[in-house]
Amino acid sequence: MRIFILPILFILLNSSAFGQQFLWSTIEKDSIAEKHIPLEYVNNEILKFYDHYEKHYDLSGYSKKRFIEEIDYGFDDWKWINDINDLTVFAVKSNTGSGSVVLVMFISEKNINLIIFSNQVLDRNFNYQSNYEFERKKFETWLKTLMN
Repeated sequence: MRIFILPILFILLNSSAFGQQFLWSTIEKDSIAEKHIPLEYVNNEILKFYDHYEKHYDLSGYSKKRFIEEIDYGFDDWKWINDINDLTVFAVKSNTGSGSVVLVMFISEKNINLIIFSNQVLDRNFNYQSNYEFERKKFETWLKTLMN
């Protein structure tokens, strides 16, 4: 898993030289006020990504401790994650050189869940899910579990 998650996080979260774009967050005191969305609108915003992109990667199920251990290699300080106790969600968009990807990160008191949306296969060793219209309801149900 480390082989997959490190390059993706590096592209999306590291330097602004990679051209990532902060889309929105649920943090009310965010300095970018126009990019704040209330928690009750998160599902609708994520479903827009589902409808736009062909694939998504399920990177859910991390404890905060395990997530920090997994990505600690090559990154300076992820301890700020431990300061978040209430459910916080944010979305970041980046370009891999062959198309855009969106990372949605859910941080709660004890856990971290990620979803990556893309139109291309990002890693052949990690299974993606196709965003079929007939699977949308199933995705919505699963998405609600990440919001708890």
